[in-house]
Amino acid sequence: MTRQPRPFSIRPLCIAMGLVCLLSGCATAVSSNGPKQDSPEDAAAAYTRLGKAYLAEGNLPRAQQALEHALSLDSQDSGALEGLALLYQRQNDLDLADRFFQQALKAEPKATRIRNNYAALLYQRDEYAKACEQLSVASEDITYTNRAQLFANLGQCEMASGDATAARQYYERALDIDARDARSLLALARIDHTQGNNERAWERLQRYFTVAGTNAESLRLASEIASAQGDSSRAAFYRQQLGGA
Repeated sequence: MTRQPRPFSIRPLCIAMGLVCLLSGCATAVSSNGPKQDSPEDAAAAYTRLGKAYLAEGNLPRAQQALEHALSLDSQDSGALEGLALLYQRQNDLDLADRFFQQALKAEPKATRIRNNYAALLYQRDEYAKACEQLSVASEDITYTNRAQLFANLGQCEMASGDATAARQYYERALDIDARDARSLLALARIDHTQGNNERAWERLQRYFTVAGTNAESLRLASEIASAQGDSSRAAFYRQQLGGA
C-alpha cells in the first residue's frame, strides 16, 4: 500500500507569499461593522497548508515549525496533527507518529484520508490486523475518491495477514470500482497462479500488461505461469525480457 502522502504541486515559497497577509493576521475583509480579522482557525489552516507543502518537499525542520505553530493556534487542527504524524513517520519515530495519527482521528473521526494514512503506518509496523481494521472503516466512506485504492490496500493487508480468500474479495471489489486498477490485477494474477488457476492468472496478467506495461515482477510472474502451463519457450521469452527489465 501507498505509505507516503501525495506530493503538493505548489512550492512553499509561493504559498508563503500568497498567504503572507493571512499568516500575519492582517485584515482580510471589510464589512459594515469595520475590518474583520482572520480567526485563529483560519490562520492555523494556513500554517497547516504551508507545513504540508514543506513536508512534501522534504524540508522537515520548516514543516515542523509551521505545523506546530498551527497547533498553537488551533490544537484540534486535524490536518496539522496528521502532518506531524507523517513527519515523525518519515523520521522513523513510529511511536510518536502513531500518537499524532490517533489525535488527528480523534479530532476528525470521519477523515478517510487520515485513516488510510494511519493504516499505512500500522502496516509498516507489521500490525496487520489493526491496519486492516482501519482500512475497513475507511472503505465505508462511499464519497471517498480513491475507494478502489482503499480496497486494494485492504487486499494487500489481508494477504500480509495470510488470508488469501479475504484478499481476493477485496482486490475484486477494487476492480468492480475501477476495472483498470493495475495493483489489483497483478495481485489477483499472483493469487490465481498460487492456487493453480493458471488460465485465469494469465488472463489477469494480460489485462495488467495492457493497463500498466511490464516490470520485473510481472515478467517474473509471466515466466512462472508459462512454466506451470508447460510452455517452456514462452517461459524463456519472459525470462529473457526480465533480464532487460
